[in-house]
Amino acid sequence: MQRCLDLAKNGLGTTYPNPLVGCVVVKDNVIISEGWHYKAGERHAEAQAINGLKDKKLLAGATLYVSLEPCNHHGRTPPCAHLIADSGITKVVVGAKDANPVVNGSGIAYLQANGIEVITDVLCHQAEALNKRFFTFIKKQRPYIILKWAETSNGYSAPLSKDLKRPVWITTPESRQHVHKLRAQEQAILIGSATLRQDNPRLTAKDWNNINPQAFVLGQPKISDEALTLFKDPSHAQWINPKQQWSAHQIAQHLYKNGIQSVLVEGGTQTIQSFIDQDLWDECYIYRSSVKWQSGISGPRLKTKTTKASVSFGQDQLHHLLFKKETFSPKVSIQPS
Repeated sequence: MQRCLDLAKNGLGTTYPNPLVGCVVVKDNVIISEGWHYKAGERHAEAQAINGLKDKKLLAGATLYVSLEPCNHHGRTPPCAHLIADSGITKVVVGAKDANPVVNGSGIAYLQANGIEVITDVLCHQAEALNKRFFTFIKKQRPYIILKWAETSNGYSAPLSKDLKRPVWITTPESRQHVHKLRAQEQAILIGSATLRQDNPRLTAKDWNNINPQAFVLGQPKISDEALTLFKDPSHAQWINPKQQWSAHQIAQHLYKNGIQSVLVEGGTQTIQSFIDQDLWDECYIYRSSVKWQSGISGPRLKTKTTKASVSFGQDQLHHLLFKKETFSPKVSIQPS
């Protein structure tokens, strides 16, 4: 099952709105085939593993391991539970049950009804954690929310004023590349209109794998915004344009209704702070530079002190925290790539 989870990670950033799924087929204690879900509309992990095996006779009496319950409905691809039942596989081991109402145990029930032995909840917590975005979207009816900002060693995230419409880099190139990695993993990115006009950002993942998230800008659009870099590709960015100021919860609901499973909230300070003040976030990345400014705009402030840095990128320190009500749990397993 751990191999299934490792395979599933290969689809991070490309499977939305589908979950991450990995699959391994075993015969006589030997892995004979494996696969993972690459992209929505393409074969699911189970179909990749089964159809990737040249000699289908080997499937007779085999065991299939899969990190998430096989689907039992027709979408853009046929149901995996039916494919498994027709393959000759006699045993299926499932990591986590699929909370999606269109599945929700029906895949397991179909397999059992067709004489296949099913074992469930193997490395279940790890399987659910892998699909934290998918399960948050289904169970909490909101996106998985990640906050991110950079700040100087004395807490400033932006200068008081500047002459050019471009970001002012506080951190090292290595830290900025790591940000592009984060962007490539999430379905959407959110900034406020002030950040748009002051920085004229691209909000891409060009320094990682160029899998770019959908960009959302919060605020009232102006005709002059059409000349900014972000809106030169209309498919890349869109406005969240409320008639009056929205709370973080209202923003999250808007994204949920637009099918967004995860969002990286990048700026500015006021937008990020609104999510902090309303206890509406799941993870937080703070890139703390060794640079010190005499003045500037203060960065967002959490309701508790941050922990020791979990990773160093040159002279920068990365603080990564997970949100828990009334407590904050530091995560220290990040390794720079």
